[in-house]
Amino acid sequence: MTMTETDNYTGTGSSTDGRGGRLSGARTKASDAYYAARERTSSAYGSARDGASRARQKTSEGIDANPVAALIGGLALGGLLAAILPKTRREEEMLGDYSRQINSRAREAARAAKEAGTSKLDELGYNKENAKQKFETLRSDFADIAGAAAQRLKGDAREVASAAAQEAKSTSQQ
Repeated sequence: MTMTETDNYTGTGSSTDGRGGRLSGARTKASDAYYAARERTSSAYGSARDGASRARQKTSEGIDANPVAALIGGLALGGLLAAILPKTRREEEMLGDYSRQINSRAREAARAAKEAGTSKLDELGYNKENAKQKFETLRSDFADIAGAAAQRLKGDAREVASAAAQEAKSTSQQ
């Protein structure tokens, strides 16, 4: 093998050599692709991190604004997970009667907590009827605001149209 053939084979030849030039070009393309993918990945990671931070902040603000709803949501989620996840055979073997006793007591405690929670929510005015009334009031207020805004927009549009007609009339008379 001659020196030029060896250079071409190993890719150390100049860019005008056959295989060496193609190999150098392929290396450059691969390197560019790697850095582009790395940049996109870094950007996506930063965006995801920022999104998670915003979600964490909004969740924290929501819990601070309405801790009762957060408590109820957490209890509901825990109950749902407990109902969905099946017991394993090993749990049944190990816990057996204790598990049944714990379940019975947990149901009693949950029933008592539900009654106490419902009572407390009613006492604070957080019940279904009150929520319906508040929603209806909000809906009515929103409808009134939207109607007023529509009337205002109509009036403004008339004024603009009148001014434009007046301008066109004065322009055509000149």
